[in-house]
Amino acid sequence: MQIRSLATALLFIAECAFAADPRAAAPRYAMRYDAHSETMSVRVCLADAAPRVQFAIDPGAARYVDALQRDAGPAPTQERSTWMAKDWRSGECLSYRAALGRIADDGARRGGGMRRADALLSDPGAWLLRVDGAGGAAEADVELPDGYAISAPWHPLPSTGAVRRFSIAPTPPDWIARVAIGRFDEQRIALAGGVLRTAILGVEGAERRHELAAWIERVGRATLSAYGRLPLADVQVLLVPARGTGREPIVFGESTRGQGHGVTLFVDPSQPVSALDRDWVAVHELSHQFHPYLDDRGSWLAEGLATYYQNVLRARAGLVTPAQAWQQIDAGLARGRNATSAHDVPLEDIGEGASGHANFMRTYWSGTAYWLDVDLALRRSSGNKLSVDEALRRFDACCLPDDRGWSPADFAAKLDTLVGSDVFGRRFAAYRTRRDFPDLVAVYRDLGIVRDGDRLRFDEHASAAGVRRAIMTARRPD
Repeated sequence: MQIRSLATALLFIAECAFAADPRAAAPRYAMRYDAHSETMSVRVCLADAAPRVQFAIDPGAARYVDALQRDAGPAPTQERSTWMAKDWRSGECLSYRAALGRIADDGARRGGGMRRADALLSDPGAWLLRVDGAGGAAEADVELPDGYAISAPWHPLPSTGAVRRFSIAPTPPDWIARVAIGRFDEQRIALAGGVLRTAILGVEGAERRHELAAWIERVGRATLSAYGRLPLADVQVLLVPARGTGREPIVFGESTRGQGHGVTLFVDPSQPVSALDRDWVAVHELSHQFHPYLDDRGSWLAEGLATYYQNVLRARAGLVTPAQAWQQIDAGLARGRNATSAHDVPLEDIGEGASGHANFMRTYWSGTAYWLDVDLALRRSSGNKLSVDEALRRFDACCLPDDRGWSPADFAAKLDTLVGSDVFGRRFAAYRTRRDFPDLVAVYRDLGIVRDGDRLRFDEHASAAGVRRAIMTARRPD
């Protein structure tokens, strides 16, 4: 599930007076966390002088910030969740204090502040003042008490001593992020193409934490089976303990893009590692790293890719068998079909505030049908030389990471350009306005997938049986 705030419509009507100036220097932050008061002291400095500077945080989050003080000039004036400072001098700084403990206890804001054992989680959009109009990546120094750690989607920079240094990507203000501060270890899991910076919160026992880290490495290696490397060089992974039902080892997962890239997995720590290996959620969330943010109207496209890959990549990595992966895809497509009524809205309109089990099933599995349909068409026309994997590999090389997002139509068109086809765009145009569930009878026939009661059997003489096998087989490195 790719997450973005619901507060988009409320963000900064006044921004029209403070359009981003790409020449403006990015801010520099110096932060110091106090474990006793659970507050973060922040100092934000700007190199450039300006007649006025506007600082802002998420709508409704002003109650978490106090003790604002400038180095010079009149005190900032506040209007809701923004502060205006006039006659800003070159090199001047603004200091303030943020109540991270209160954010964790309130919990009901976007991104969900929370406590887990000795760690506080929050969305920095609620406490890290941004500077409207500043351009480029900000830099931040974070000083922590002895024994404390921070996990953030920010890109780590070389650090010395007790101060951690980061670069903060300039993403849209309504993209959420998660920052954890507390007593835990962050482990670097290095894989081809990048690093998964993994923090395991509130899980007792070094052996158990080692098992969970090894599981994340296996999940990461499963994503490598798409095209041999991680799509992003630096990804934050948070494992957060959660009370489950006893049936699902991962209670919930989300992919976040604010100020960098992150994945949060809410894990039932009582479940055995074997159950985690069989689960699909972690691979699904990491699969969102293969595409840019596609907005609400592209939810079906984004979630469909992650749902398709959650099965395909696990089969390639040996976490499930190819037959099991096809069985799970078939069962999901049946749920999507059963959840689609004769009078549904166009597929691209579901993401605009829609909710509920039926919409969830239709969105995810109609999107899965699209990617299966496209994958079959590309592979058949090219003798398995072209595929969804190859298109995404080329998109990775040209266009990731992306800090602004793409329209769904532009994303499909770019994939076509990269592989010299029109299959992504043609099928996108057909799928996005569908009110019914896609008919995959011909796709199943060509792949040789035959329903036999509640099970599937596979026809090895079907015209695209080789494609069916190739889909579930990892590509050998060139």
